[in-house]
Amino acid sequence: MANLKIIHYTSKKLKDKTSPVLLRLTINRKVRNYSLPDNFHCLKNQWNKNSSSFKPTYPNYNKANKRLDEALARARDICMELNRKNNDKGFSHDEFAEKFKATNKNLMLFKYFDEIYKRLVAANKVGNAATYLDTKNQFLKFLETDIEMKNLTLKILNQFVEQCQSEGQKDTSICVRLRTLRALYNKARKEEGLENYPFENFDWSQFNLQTEKRAISKTDLLKIYHHEIGQGEPGFDSRNFWLFLYFCYGLNFIDFAKLEPKNIITDEGQKILVYYRSKTKRIIRVPLSAQALKILDIYTKQNFGSKYIFPILNQEIHQSPQQIKTRIKTALKKVNEEMNIIAEKLEIDKRLTSYVARHSFATILKKEMIPTAIISEMMAHANESVTQTYLDSFDFETKAAAASKLI
Repeated sequence: MANLKIIHYTSKKLKDKTSPVLLRLTINRKVRNYSLPDNFHCLKNQWNKNSSSFKPTYPNYNKANKRLDEALARARDICMELNRKNNDKGFSHDEFAEKFKATNKNLMLFKYFDEIYKRLVAANKVGNAATYLDTKNQFLKFLETDIEMKNLTLKILNQFVEQCQSEGQKDTSICVRLRTLRALYNKARKEEGLENYPFENFDWSQFNLQTEKRAISKTDLLKIYHHEIGQGEPGFDSRNFWLFLYFCYGLNFIDFAKLEPKNIITDEGQKILVYYRSKTKRIIRVPLSAQALKILDIYTKQNFGSKYIFPILNQEIHQSPQQIKTRIKTALKKVNEEMNIIAEKLEIDKRLTSYVARHSFATILKKEMIPTAIISEMMAHANESVTQTYLDSFDFETKAAAASKLI
């Protein structure tokens, strides 16, 4: 039989002559006291022993008594949960302590963000860490001050969305930050015993996550391929890098920058690119075409003796995960900028990025009647539905062309 009560523990005196207010749990005549989340303490004349509550002489006594009621209610819920778990055979103080201390913890949102950020950095997961930091900064800008994670509500989430939308932020960006926050809450629920979950009834369908058409036509692709730029001239490397991504099945730029000579092997006379895709953690094998080998030959000679094939990373300078990430980001920005200068010269009405190379690879093959299953395998997607997101952007054109033949 368990009995709960809020007590003023006068047997202990603090330096200011007050005594702590504690939760007392009695199980089969065994008594143990537990600290409360607010660490309340008061003088003897500020405590009503009969009602186990603060007297009006205690500062903000109404608010303080409400917090006591909440703590007592949580303790009762835990007792009921443990009884159910143990088939009404009772529970121990240790079982209760484990549950109560978890709910007792004042888990602050931004402090917890900082903790997880540091763990990710220590694990060299700098990309994920950067996403957590960005999400924290966006919510800090919105909330302006830290908040207990148990006090974040669905209403606050919706207000955050409204604020972001009023600033003209894209739905995809808002969604990434909310999913990061959701991941933080899931981690806190698992590791810290957090009970609050503000995403329970959150409406994810309010976001338009359909990506804009990123692929270019084969005609425009050939313009880039036949566009001649002298070695050493602006855009020479950027064009070669972009085309190499395209010819290597839409290779990701991060993986591209990290390629080393050992990633090129020969199997039965065929040169093959073998690398570990950072995003999916899979080994990828790409038979190299004559066009890809031509580009590869330029940099194998030019960058001879370097750890990396392409002149993006320098093993003497870029050593830590953060240094590597920053350098790749800078290099990608330059490639995208120079490719858009090329696009303007060639009258290509599309903003060219490394993602366009990847989307174009999938789209052009599909228009050449290559089955989606094969394209999916070439792009190392987990399933065909992922590949289809790349192909859906041009599906309207395909349907329109088909409809034009109705008469």
